[in-house]
Amino acid sequence: MTVSLKFALILIAACAVPTGAMTQKVYKCGSSYSQIPCPDGVAVEASDTRTSAQKTAANQTSKSQAKQAQVLEKERLKDEAQARAAGQALAKAHSKKDPTDSKPAAKKKSKEPEYFTAKPVPAPKN
Repeated sequence: MTVSLKFALILIAACAVPTGAMTQKVYKCGSSYSQIPCPDGVAVEASDTRTSAQKTAANQTSKSQAKQAQVLEKERLKDEAQARAAGQALAKAHSKKDPTDSKPAAKKKSKEPEYFTAKPVPAPKN
């Protein structure tokens, strides 16, 4: 599993845990759910049935996952900075001209047009 996927899953879990719903009436209307009563709708119990110990454990888990996500983010940023610095150093090394290369660059003999021109295929010589 990649680091970015782990990070995304941790963030989703951290956001989902503390969003407890207030006790309210929810109605099942066919295959969908709504807060508005509908014809032939059935009231569904939507209260949080977890114990206080379960809620505390879930909160502790989400806090530890958030800390872990921050550590992973710092590590990722550090790795990206190192890779960026290495890439810049490599580009700088390649951009410097070799002093032993005294041969001048070849010049183009004719200027190519800025647009495409179709030319017919020459006829074969017999």
